[in-house]
Amino acid sequence: MKVGVVIRMLAARLERERAAAMTEPTEDLGWQAGFCEGLKHAQHVIRSGG
Repeated sequence: MKVGVVIRMLAARLERERAAAMTEPTEDLGWQAGFCEGLKHAQHVIRSGG
């Protein structure tokens, strides 16, 4: 399996996780926003290579 394929797979999985977290009901909106921002940052790191 090529590295590019793995990177796209990981980025897509993080996007699905972020979308799911955004729709999950919660009382702590600050935590939810921080969690989603962290996933977005992880996607950026994976795609940019660091």
